[in-house]
Amino acid sequence: MEVWQEIAKNAERGAQRLVAEYGDRLYAAATFLCHDDGDAEDLVFRTLARAVDKIRQFKPPGDFFGWLYTILLNFRRMDVRKNRPDIVLVGAPCDLPQIPGGGKDEHAGEIREMVRRLPSQIRETVVLKYFTGMSIEEIAEALCIPQGTVKSRIFTAKRMLAEEFRKLDRKGRGNE
Repeated sequence: MEVWQEIAKNAERGAQRLVAEYGDRLYAAATFLCHDDGDAEDLVFRTLARAVDKIRQFKPPGDFFGWLYTILLNFRRMDVRKNRPDIVLVGAPCDLPQIPGGGKDEHAGEIREMVRRLPSQIRETVVLKYFTGMSIEEIAEALCIPQGTVKSRIFTAKRMLAEEFRKLDRKGRGNE
């Protein structure tokens, strides 16, 4: 039984499963969007509560995580529009989730900083693709943009990050 079916059948048990299966991924995305852990936790809580409340609005065979992420993103956008003083706009500096693999790479901190400096739309697409594991189709659906735009943003990000790595490499060799 799919999680959305379980929620529709038994909200309490389904909600527990929802948190277990999707809580971490949503929290990783929320930490990208929010200034601090408290805001991220609040955003995830509101997202999960809305998902349980509105589960009948999910249209299978659609992407369930994409649907959840859209709820999360809409709550975030509403918070920003309300001009809450404790909310940081998506384009502002914020902490990124951990690099997949635990950030064991010696350059993990530099990679995180490079991604953080990307323009907001490109950064959001990169985080969804590489930090939360969403597919091109899921990202397009969640952001309400064409798949070609997602691919273009990822291509642009790779180009920008490759240039940053070249600069880092030249600095490491003392050529800059």
